[in-house]
Amino acid sequence: MRSKVELLNRWGDILQETIEHLPVICGLYNDPVRNKKWDFNSSVYNKYRNLAVLDYLLNNNAVSFKKNLRKAIPFKMELLEKYDDGEPIHPSRVSMTRFEELFDALASGDMTLAKKYSNYLGGRPDAEEQYDDEWVLLLGYSLKYAVESNIEELKIWVPKLKEFYENPENRMTEFIGYALVLEALLERDVEKASTAFKVLLEGHKKKCKSRKGQNYGYGFHDSPDADLFVWGIGLVNLCRHYGLDVQVSDPLIPGELLI
Repeated sequence: MRSKVELLNRWGDILQETIEHLPVICGLYNDPVRNKKWDFNSSVYNKYRNLAVLDYLLNNNAVSFKKNLRKAIPFKMELLEKYDDGEPIHPSRVSMTRFEELFDALASGDMTLAKKYSNYLGGRPDAEEQYDDEWVLLLGYSLKYAVESNIEELKIWVPKLKEFYENPENRMTEFIGYALVLEALLERDVEKASTAFKVLLEGHKKKCKSRKGQNYGYGFHDSPDADLFVWGIGLVNLCRHYGLDVQVSDPLIPGELLI
C-alpha cells in the first residue's frame, strides 16, 4: 500500500484534471448534436468513477466514493437501454464486458442500483459472440446471477467459472478468488468466504504487479484499482447484502466503504 505522499504524487494531478474536465465532458454529453450516438456516456462514467476512487485515496472521502459511483452507473445503463431501443450504438459497447460496472454499482453500496443494472446485462448473443472472451462470459453471468440471487443459474455458471480459472492453460489462475467467493456465497458458507477473500486479495495483488494485459484478464497494473480494490469492495457488499457477514482486514478494502 502506498503512503499518502506516494498516492498524492501518483494521482494528485489526475484527480485535479478529473475535477476540471468533468463539467466539459458533461457539457458534451448534454449536447444532442455532439452526443447523437451516445459517444460521451463512457467518458462521463469514467470521470465520475475516477473522482470516486481518487477522492477517497487522497482525501479519505467515503461519501464522495459512494456518491460518485452512484452517479457514474446510470450513464452505462443508458447505453444498454438505448441500444435495446435501436439507437446507433456499437455492439462492442453493450457486450458482457459491461460486468465491470456491476462491480462498481456493488461497491457504491446501493444494492437497488446494482440489481437494476444487473437486469440490463446479458441477453445480447450477437455482441457476446463477437466481442466477449470465455472468461468474460463466465464471470459476467456468474456475477449477474449472484446479484439477482438466481440460485439455479448460479449452480450452472459458478462451477464453470471455477474450472476455467483453475486451468493453468488459461493463464488466469490469479482470478480464482472470484469463483471461490461466488461459490461460498452460493453455499452461504461464511468461513469459506473468508478464506476465499484471502485468495482473492492475493490474486489481485499479483495482478497489480503484472503488466500483462490482453489474454491475461483484466489489468490493474498502475491503476487506481491497485491502491483501492473496488471490485473486492463490491464483492464484500454483495456477500453482506445476502447475509454472509464476511470480515476482511486489508487496506485495499477499507471497512468504512462497506455496507
